[in-house]
Amino acid sequence: MSTEELVQKLEDLIRPEVASLGLDLYEVTFKGGTLKVTIDKPGGISLDDCVEVNRALSVLLDAEDPISGSYRLEVSSPGATRRLRSLKEFEYFVGRKVKVRTRDAEFVGSIAAVEGESVVFALDEERRVLSLPEIVKANLEIDI
Repeated sequence: MSTEELVQKLEDLIRPEVASLGLDLYEVTFKGGTLKVTIDKPGGISLDDCVEVNRALSVLLDAEDPISGSYRLEVSSPGATRRLRSLKEFEYFVGRKVKVRTRDAEFVGSIAAVEGESVVFALDEERRVLSLPEIVKANLEIDI
């Protein structure tokens, strides 16, 4: 089984368990013997949330045994500079400062709106509208 197939299998297994705890599954990665599960919820994730998910997933993964061999389980939040990947995420963070990279440029601005299938960014002197496929990478910026 390829790593991509394993990650998909793990996501399918883990998502309902995380949802049953009132949380969203943000990302699952498996690299170098480490299974990293990233969770989220409106208002952010607490340490208690991570501990609760870690315990629940440890029981589930021990019972289902989807990974051959030993591995380390890490549960965390997406962090303050999380990567934005969907229109839903951009919509949730309207008004927040982001660093955006396209194929041609990189800029820092704030998310002004989500209109249809596009994200509107407010820069110092202009507004920029990009469709999701035009955005190579976008991360929240910490506004100090």
